[in-house]
Amino acid sequence: MERNSTRVVNGLIRRVIADRDLYRQAARGVREPGLKTILEESAASLTAIATDLQDEVSSAGVRPATAGGPMSGVRRTMMEASVKLSHDPDVTYIRTLEQMERRLLDAFLRLEASSGDRAMVGRHIARLRLLHLDMTNLGSAAGR
Repeated sequence: MERNSTRVVNGLIRRVIADRDLYRQAARGVREPGLKTILEESAASLTAIATDLQDEVSSAGVRPATAGGPMSGVRRTMMEASVKLSHDPDVTYIRTLEQMERRLLDAFLRLEASSGDRAMVGRHIARLRLLHLDMTNLGSAAGR
C-alpha cells in the first residue's frame, strides 16, 4: 500500500468508525428490541471492517486512524436532534442510517474504482451492500 493510499484508507477508517458509533448510538435509542439487535450487529460488522483496514494500514508501516473524523460529533448531534423532533424515533434512526450507509458504500465503490488496492477495498463492499440493504428494507417497511 502506497503512502498516499494509506491517507485515503485512514479517511475511510475514520468514516467507518464514525458510522459504527452512530449505529451504536441508534441501538441505544431505539425502542424495538429486534431493531436494536440489527443495529448492534451492523455496528459489529463496521468494527470488523475498521479493524481489517487498520491492519492493512499498519502493515504498510503507517499508524492507522483509531477514531471518527472531525465531523462525527456534528453528525451525532444532528441525528439526535432529528430523533427528538420526530414522531417516530425508530424510523428516524433507520432513515438516517440508510442515508449514511449509502454514502459509505459510495465512498468504498469510488476507492475501488480508483485504487491499486482494489482487493483490499472490494472484500468489504459486499458486507456494506448487505448493511445498506438491511437499512433500505427497514426504511421501506417503516414507511408503510
